[in-house]
Amino acid sequence: MSALLIPVVNGILPRPGGGRSLGGFVERTQGLQPQFETGESVFVCPVLPLDGSLYRIGVVAKVLDVRRQLFEVPGSEPISFISIMLEGVSHARWETLTTDQGFVRVQGIELQNFRRMRDAYPVVSGAGWSPQGGFTEFRSLGDIPVTLYGTDNERDSAVSMTGNLRGLVSLESAHTVEHAMIRSLRTYGLCTARTLQEAMRAETEELTWSVEKSMRYALPEVLGNTQAGSCGNPMTNLANFYMFQELSEQFAENGDVGGVAVQRARRTVMSRLTGELGLTTEPGIRALQGLKKGMKHDDSPLSQELCKKILARFPLEPWQ
Repeated sequence: MSALLIPVVNGILPRPGGGRSLGGFVERTQGLQPQFETGESVFVCPVLPLDGSLYRIGVVAKVLDVRRQLFEVPGSEPISFISIMLEGVSHARWETLTTDQGFVRVQGIELQNFRRMRDAYPVVSGAGWSPQGGFTEFRSLGDIPVTLYGTDNERDSAVSMTGNLRGLVSLESAHTVEHAMIRSLRTYGLCTARTLQEAMRAETEELTWSVEKSMRYALPEVLGNTQAGSCGNPMTNLANFYMFQELSEQFAENGDVGGVAVQRARRTVMSRLTGELGLTTEPGIRALQGLKKGMKHDDSPLSQELCKKILARFPLEPWQ
């Protein structure tokens, strides 16, 4: 089985089993366009932002409608845009890439039924929805629910999923898992044991960097900001609250929150944070301590077997 490839850069894949999504691209020179036909199958997969490569797992979809539109551009020729309505059929993996009259096709497509494979290969799918955030609750060692939430791309409605990681990891590790899953789903449209491991490494690196930079340069606003979004944790939450408090007080006193006032507020906030959370400011130690003690994240690597058990606690998709 082979199909024309449609790479996506926004992470939005049609939901397998009938979910629909609308996409498109700017038309190139006449005669160099792939000829999409209603009813034909195409392969949709993510373009990885780090190196521009194609992820091998995506969604086989059926073309429902193809339309060409002209957009007027002042002082230039009109731009031709092709919009395509797709209906998701199944998750799938491609084996090789070939070219066909200047366009890319995928060969050796193998359909993937992740529901049937769940015992041996548990995954969480990001097809059909856009993860926006999450939260981790710590009720006891035997009760650590992790929730991911986002938007149904087709219906523009809220969706969510929850997995309880009791007995598997600590609160700090569960918090890191939460952020790593969001990162993986946005990047690959899928979260597997391997992508979860990679995302956990990348997430902890970016969080550690944010702690180091915020302490070194007195920048509380960079705390907890990563590709997965803004991390909700004691250190970040306090930084936001204290910054608002300091600026409000300075505005009340002086009627101004200019550059000097902001710099003064930043230094005061970082001093309060390190003091109240009991964090060291010593280079080489402060970033790691801030990550673990201030942000409640654990940077310890997890084995693939443990990652599989973690993913098995979540449903395949938020509609399940």
